Amino acid sequence: MLTDLDHEGKTTMKETPQMRFGGPGQSLERSGQELLENLPELARIVIEDRPENDNFKQNPDDPEEHDPKWHQFGIITHTRKFSEFYQTKAREYFRELGTEKYIDEQLSKQIDGKTKEELLRISIPLHDVGKFARGFKDKKGKLMPDYNGHWEKSEKLIMENEQIRNLLQETYGLADSQVAYIAKCAGLHYELGKVRDEVQETGRRYTIAFLGSERCKEACSRIVGKFPEFRQEIGLMFLGDSLAKTDIPVDAKTDQDIEDRTHEIERIIQERGLKAQLKAAVKERPVNITLAEMYLKLANKSW
Repeated sequence: MLTDLDHEGKTTMKETPQMRFGGPGQSLERSGQELLENLPELARIVIEDRPENDNFKQNPDDPEEHDPKWHQFGIITHTRKFSEFYQTKAREYFRELGTEKYIDEQLSKQIDGKTKEELLRISIPLHDVGKFARGFKDKKGKLMPDYNGHWEKSEKLIMENEQIRNLLQETYGLADSQVAYIAKCAGLHYELGKVRDEVQETGRRYTIAFLGSERCKEACSRIVGKFPEFRQEIGLMFLGDSLAKTDIPVDAKTDQDIEDRTHEIERIIQERGLKAQLKAAVKERPVNITLAEMYLKLANKSW
């Protein structure tokens, strides 16, 4: 059992030998680390009991359960790598990109006494919690995991799942407004990914060349206009999420650069004993990074 009833009859998070939580007095940095440490057990709370999920529930960080064509790591390791980027590398990255001033200005704003920078330390560990609530779709007579809309599920779980909500509010002492911000950032982490999806739905290729088109700039401008209060977070979340999909770097400024490195990518994948299909994620990585960088620069121009 992971829950219990308090004296008022409310469901509360119960500590088990697998889960340990601090309290409202500790820093959100420490609380974020606790969430990462306890993510396997939190995952098991969310994962639906059904035969297709038996391995997933036992091994929620299994890379095979995380669409291995697009992810080198399981969901939990991916999330830890995203968090590591945010905590140790993001500031230097944005300094080199020339966007540090604007991101600092945005993330230094407070919501009920906590900065947005602090609250993101909670949102990032929970950004993919919706993947644990995955559905299934029939593919040629076989049920396959369906992660579509996982970002919306993450936001909904943070706002409405009683156990997660109680953890954030009762254990960590977060206010409604702070939880709402955490949830919204999780819900928007894939917003730039929709630009890619729209391109592919029209039959066009998602390439670095496309990112320089007016159509792409217009799509990014629409996102800035639709979510002006989250313009920086959208770029930051998409960048960190993209970097954490694979740790095989591709130094590419053009689509031809990516193609020229195809054999090198295949060699690295083979030498490391990874799935050959991961090549797709590795080749897409520099495109995603370029999109995030372009978006952040565009968002800051209209700041």
